Order: sequence, then C-alpha cells, then structure tokens
Amino acid sequence: MRERVLNTANVSLVVLAAGLCLSNGGIPSQAQESSLPPSAPLNSSNASISSNDATAQPTMQDMLNMLTEMRAQLDIAHRQIDWLQNEVLILKKKVDAGEENSASASTLREAVEQIKTDQEVTQSEVKTLQQTKVESASRYPVALTGLVLFNSYVVDGSVDNPALPLIAIERGPYYPHHSLGATLNQTQLGLRATGPKFWTAHTAAQFAADFFDGANYASSTPLSVNYFHLRTAEIDIDWPNTQVTAGLESPLISSLSPTSFATVAEPALAWSGNLWTWLPQFTAVERVPMAHGWSVFGLGILDPEAGDITGEVADGILRSNLQPGYESRAAWEWGDRSHPFEIGANGYYTRQLFYGDEKLDFWAGTTDWRFPIAKPVELSGEFYRGRGIGDLGGGAFKNIVTGYDNGSGKSLDAEGGWTQLKARFAPTVEFNGFFGIDAGYADEIREGSPVVTTSPYLYLIRNQSFGANIIVRPRTYLVFSAEYRGLRSWYIYGPEGVAQNLTLSMGYIF
Repeated sequence: MRERVLNTANVSLVVLAAGLCLSNGGIPSQAQESSLPPSAPLNSSNASISSNDATAQPTMQDMLNMLTEMRAQLDIAHRQIDWLQNEVLILKKKVDAGEENSASASTLREAVEQIKTDQEVTQSEVKTLQQTKVESASRYPVALTGLVLFNSYVVDGSVDNPALPLIAIERGPYYPHHSLGATLNQTQLGLRATGPKFWTAHTAAQFAADFFDGANYASSTPLSVNYFHLRTAEIDIDWPNTQVTAGLESPLISSLSPTSFATVAEPALAWSGNLWTWLPQFTAVERVPMAHGWSVFGLGILDPEAGDITGEVADGILRSNLQPGYESRAAWEWGDRSHPFEIGANGYYTRQLFYGDEKLDFWAGTTDWRFPIAKPVELSGEFYRGRGIGDLGGGAFKNIVTGYDNGSGKSLDAEGGWTQLKARFAPTVEFNGFFGIDAGYADEIREGSPVVTTSPYLYLIRNQSFGANIIVRPRTYLVFSAEYRGLRSWYIYGPEGVAQNLTLSMGYIF
C-alpha cells in the first residue's frame, strides 16, 4: 500500500510541478473546440460564420512567435522538473518514515487529474494555432470543411433509387424488388472563408459540393457522368441584427429541415413535404429585438427555373421566366435563444411563360414551427399550400399539367408538409421521428393529357414518407446513425407503391 502511495506521489508532484511552471510561464489554459453543426450535415442552411477586421487578424509571424514562446517556456519547465525530482526523493523518505498519510495522497491524485485536464486544453490550443497558418491569396482565413459519409442500405420493395429512395413503385418486372448495397456518394467537400468588415458588417463565404450521381431506375432525364457537382454556396454580409445573403440555398419560405444522415444528397423528406430545392437567390433578413423575444422579417428573390429540377424540359414542356420568384418571411421567436420557440408565416409568387404565349401564376403559402416541449425534446415542422410549386420540391414533381393538345398547360394545385419529434437523451445521443406527405390534386392530373412515358414521376399524385433514426456522436467529428424509413406512393392508375428502407451510416466531419 505504501509503495502505491509513493508511486502516486512521485508522479503527482512531477505533473503538478510541470503544470505550475507552465501556468507561471503564461501558457494559456483555455481553448475552444470547434465543431460542425449536427443537421445535416453541411447544409447548411444552417451555419453562420463570423469574421474579424483585417487589422484584428493575427499574422503568420504573430502565430509563429506565439509557438516559439510556448516552446521556450516548455524548455524552462523541463529544467525545473529535473530540480523537483530531488524534492520527490525527499518526499519519498518522509512517506517511508510514516510522516505522510492517505489524505495527502488523495489530494495529490486530484491535483494530477486537474493538471492532466489543463494539459489537454493547452495541447488543443497549440494545435489550433498551427491550423490557422493556412491562408488564402487575400490573406484572410480559409477552412476546409466536409463530411466523409459511408451509407450501407437494405431496401424491401421497388424504389426509384436504392441509395436514396424518394418514391415507391409498384412491384413489377421492370424494377428490382429488393436492393442491398453501400455507397460513399453522399460525401461532401467544401470551403469556408472569412473576410474583412464591410460598413461594420462581417463578411464570409462558403460552398459545398458532393459526389451524388442521382442514378435511378425511373428518371426520364439523361444522367450526367460528372458526379462531382456544386451543392450549395453563399456569400454573407452580417450586421448584429441584419443578414444579407446571395447564393444557392433552400427557399427562404422553408427555413427548417428534418435531421438525417441517410438522406444528405437530398434532405430528409425531400418530395415528401419538405420544400428543399437549392436555387440561386438573394435574401435580406432583419431580426428586431422585442420585449420578450425577436421578430424576424425577410425578403428575397430567386430563379425558379434554374436546374430544371422537375425535368419538364426533358419532357418537352417549353418554358421561360417572365418574372423572378418573390419570397417573404415573417416569424416570431421567444424563449432561450439557443433553443427558441419559433413560428413563421411565408409567401412565394412568380409568373412563368409556357409554350411561348401562356402566362401561368405560381404561388405558395407556408407556415413553420419549432417548439421545445421540454429541455431535451423539440417538435418542429412545416405546412404548405400552393400552385406550381414543383420548382420548390413539392407538387408531386410537377409545376403544371398539360392539355390534350400538349400545347397548353395549367398550374397544378398542391399541398403537403412534414413534422419531426427530436429527443436528446445525452449530449452525444439523439432520436428523431418524422412524417411527411406531398400531394398534387389528383383530379387535375387525371384531366391532363394521357401519360405516354414509363416514368412514374409524371403520373405520381401523392408521396408519403415516415421513419425514425438514432444518431450517436462519441466525438464532435465522428457520427454513427441507424435509420428506418417507409415509403408509400400513389398514382393516377394502378396500385400504390410500398417500400421500406434501413440505412446504417458512419461519418467523419471535418
């Protein structure tokens, strides 16, 4: 027993002396650990980047000087530790003589644990300083970001894309009834940059790209062989309560999204109630502090035709923009700012030209909510009603239905929405259960021209998804997830399609 105390005291004093020397030498003992936000992964629609004035940015020489000074202080500490070893020998003799008791040894053990913690923090700060040596041509900080994501999946039933199923298809001879596989195509790569102040505002920019090929069994659009493509991008100018953004992002009228690592290339519940499409847009959002919360007002314009997300061009539908898309948002937030209660109302309108002379009005009204029911539990969701909202990710993949002469069209009425229940069992474990549905008006689709293609997207009238996942983050950069999802899809004729999907995911965030 006494030998164990001697050994503990020996190690304790050495580490304690080192910590005291480092502390007296002025080495910092606080650091911040940076991490990516959870949803998502990269979307970002969800990450705000702060930046400093050019005069406040540390130069390369400043950081090198700091590292040199730290190393000099560590050398001094090592010499002092050698001297303190003699003191340890004296202490050992005292313990042998019975002058020390178990209480002293317990105190030393506690001191050792505290110093170990301080050393880990100091090492983290040194590593952070070394990472900041990366600079851009403009000499402002640039950070490489991304998500390496491995997904393995099992699909029971016929779907459009086994790696990321969006709709279920009637079982038949043309589509597989069972799929098993793995993919890393939802891996993402991006950059974040912070710049100088502009009229007292912080400036920043970021983009993300992925490797998702979109290969499926049911698309009527020719597939691209270039799998690496731009996903989202934005340039931000931020004042304390105002944000101006230009980029490729989700619509302003759809600010929330469910959480999933199984469906990252297209967000969770895409085409099942989540208006998600990434479109070029310019937005301005103002937050107004109130007595018991914040009012949020936003305006934006977007290009609804960009990308031809519905595949209308490939289906022979001729179209051009008469006006940009106009979007607006008004929301109220209250409670804890890190997990606020939030409810919002949004609007969208545009006018499009089809077949050269037919002017069609597209519009949407949406509402969204986020309610922290209890500290670890949150309920969120969105509901919409509109016309011609295929560009936004609704309306059963359609903006319009064509007449029998294929030379006229009518904007399709649609409605849908989604809801999610999130529960955080621990800082590293969360559970999400979700449900979503999107529907075009069936009578309008049936009254259109007969379908002459084998693509099920054109005669789809309603799509529903439901499921749950559990996400574990043992470290801020390491993610494990298991997700179950069910799909049900209805068409203007034939039986409904039913499928279910199980996905196991492992991701590394950097």
